Amino acid sequence: MTIGPYSAMWIFVSFDLPTVTKEDRRFATGFRNQLIDMGFSMFQLSIYSYYLTSKDIAVTVANKIRRIVPPNGHVSIFFITDKQFGMIKNFYGGKRVSLEIPEQGLLFE
Repeated sequence: MTIGPYSAMWIFVSFDLPTVTKEDRRFATGFRNQLIDMGFSMFQLSIYSYYLTSKDIAVTVANKIRRIVPPNGHVSIFFITDKQFGMIKNFYGGKRVSLEIPEQGLLFE
């Protein structure tokens, strides 16, 4: 499947950041805060997500993230189409929970 430059998509940022020293914790907290300032929301403890209107914008955001990776940190960025995002299944405590996808207008209120 080819993703065009104007296809809506989601970015998931997954990270492992050291938190052994006070400086490590400061870098980790700063990284998470910068993701939030960019518009990301926590999906899981070390996974943040963000909806974008095009692949080109997603690549630009990914490049910004690359520049803020803390020393000794490991960051992976996943690009997921809106259709793929809609197929995500979440499980909590053994119960099946479907992820509620907000209506388009609710994403930007």
